[in-house]
Amino acid sequence: MAQNRLFISQELLDHWMESGRATIEGDLLTLTPSGHRLRLRTGVLFVQEVASGNDGYELVGKVKDLEQLAELGGEQVAESVLVGNLAYDVREGLVGDPIDPDNEGSP
Repeated sequence: MAQNRLFISQELLDHWMESGRATIEGDLLTLTPSGHRLRLRTGVLFVQEVASGNDGYELVGKVKDLEQLAELGGEQVAESVLVGNLAYDVREGLVGDPIDPDNEGSP
């Protein structure tokens, strides 16, 4: 069974780091003291569609990494993403894929 990935805002990551709840080495985030590990990628959380009020792509509330944005034909401009004729407000951050401790090489 696949594990869910996690969206982490920069503010939350900063808080975790400052309070000693997390460490980062390269693209690997380790949560302390649990030892859970996540592989990080840049991504966005879709907050709302602002051009028409119609979320035709059903993206609001979803998290996409940069590769997935490219697959959608999405273009990120600051805190917005354009997909087709729709414009979305997004929150930038990181996407964390849990690493299975029994299979360290795979998320």
